[in-house]
Amino acid sequence: MTKKLRIAVKHLQIGMSVLELDRPWIETPFLLQGFTIGSRGDIKALQDHCEFVLIDPASVVFKGRKNKPQKSYKPGYFNDLYNKPAKIASTPVEKEITAASTINVKASKLVKSCMDEIILGNAIDEEVLKENITNTVESIVRNPDAMMWLTRLKDKDNHATQHSVNCSILSATFGQFIGLPKQELEKLVLSALMHDIGKLQIPTEILNKPSNLTELEMKQVRLHPKSSQNLLMSAGKYFLPAIDVAYTHHERMDGSGYPRGLKATQISPFSRMTAIVDTYEAMTTEQVYRPELSPFESLKYLNANKGTLFDGPLVKSFVKLIGVFPIGSIVELTTGQIGIIITSNREDNLRPKILIMLDQNKLATERSILNLAKNSVDGLGRPIKIIRTLRKGDYGIDQHQLVTEGVEFTVLN
Repeated sequence: MTKKLRIAVKHLQIGMSVLELDRPWIETPFLLQGFTIGSRGDIKALQDHCEFVLIDPASVVFKGRKNKPQKSYKPGYFNDLYNKPAKIASTPVEKEITAASTINVKASKLVKSCMDEIILGNAIDEEVLKENITNTVESIVRNPDAMMWLTRLKDKDNHATQHSVNCSILSATFGQFIGLPKQELEKLVLSALMHDIGKLQIPTEILNKPSNLTELEMKQVRLHPKSSQNLLMSAGKYFLPAIDVAYTHHERMDGSGYPRGLKATQISPFSRMTAIVDTYEAMTTEQVYRPELSPFESLKYLNANKGTLFDGPLVKSFVKLIGVFPIGSIVELTTGQIGIIITSNREDNLRPKILIMLDQNKLATERSILNLAKNSVDGLGRPIKIIRTLRKGDYGIDQHQLVTEGVEFTVLN
């Protein structure tokens, strides 16, 4: 059993491993239990929300004693990016959502036709695809929350296309969050769009099988990275940046992945990012063999496997990006009102922007936007807070339907 040391927050230092807080984790900006203090910002956040915490005594550096140095992680290409602050959105989500929706719809149609043409060996209109990718990146740079809202759309009839488009949005937002330049973001979007194209060569009855796959069927599924590589290699020079990701996104840091069993430094940075995004998007989407999992459950899985299956620093950044209350989450407030998160607040993720759907009596009301970051208070002057998250369908609210029908667009414009 891990020993725990109680310490006042004023004595915290970078490098200390926090095991428990003096209050529930949900009341703080820290999404997952247990983390290592990595910056003065972490210390300030703890001091703002707690009086004391419980830490791992082994993480304390005492004067006159040198702790065994921890192995430093060198992520190569991202070495100078992990500590870059995310850029502040230049356009409010209310103004960006319509443009983002138009780009997203066009992307879905383009990806489907592009994949079909590649499978048939036909030429691709690269300029049209390139233009859409550029538009996607520019929208995310203006305000990533608008595109992130659209990833709540889950189209069962076009699962492969929707998964690819959602992965491209998540990847670009992820890349923008850690500071990748625009040119690299465009390569990352292309890679995410095409990463699963080889699955189109797998029999539909296998992909849609509700029960466990046989050993032979699983072997067929695990051939799709190589199939994706072969298809993209024959599709033209424009798709060259996507080839490695398509072939490598199922590799894992500890060598347990497929098809080649690559380890750590053998896996490219974009493949590491796509592995995280691909897993998260798949887990939060309903599959024929299981219901969709919540963002929290999915992030918890990634966090539990950071450093083994997934790149540790990248998982930490991705968890911070998605936040305590992911965009599209249905929440209940201390006022009794029910709403949907439409904009995250990465400075204080306990105070996002919310689209109010139901009043305190859980009845439909005129939709309005409540920004908790502006120190919103109730009728008695008490700060309004989120008290819990709800599941899709609670109180008749379905985020997927809202995105499909465009209800939120008329409200936000």
